[in-house]
Amino acid sequence: MKLEKAIKKIEKALGVKVDRPTDGRGRYWFQYGNRVGSFLSQAEYGTREDGTYGHIKGQWEAMNWHVRRDNDHSDPHTDYFAGYHLDNCTQLIENLKPPVAKFPIGCLVRGKENKRATRQGYAGKTGMVIESGLYLKIKWMDLKVRYDYLTYPERDMELVSAA
Repeated sequence: MKLEKAIKKIEKALGVKVDRPTDGRGRYWFQYGNRVGSFLSQAEYGTREDGTYGHIKGQWEAMNWHVRRDNDHSDPHTDYFAGYHLDNCTQLIENLKPPVAKFPIGCLVRGKENKRATRQGYAGKTGMVIESGLYLKIKWMDLKVRYDYLTYPERDMELVSAA
């Protein structure tokens, strides 16, 4: 992802200021709540105007997305590395600020008639959401479930009535 586009996306989505290194390269970072997000920049590679392959002058890419707690730091004397890496900017943003749940707790949902729901036996069944997120815990009205810890993807559900 282009560096300037990544900075604008983070600042708009999280409402924070991204601190830039003074030399124009290196690790960019920002704090959101009690967590610190960071990423690196690198000159973009590609075909130059003269037809050769290499660094494209003036174009930078953002990469190496990382998140850690604000009071957690890597220890250079041991094998401890604080935080974890993510694959892209969207994952970084959604990790720090999860999207709003599609189905709030207490609403009635029905399993869609798709392949996975049919195979697992909840297609067309109605239930109430008892835990919300990307994966839902559902108390089924017309299905005897042996396990109460099962979760179901929200993309396999449709709204019957809101809470």
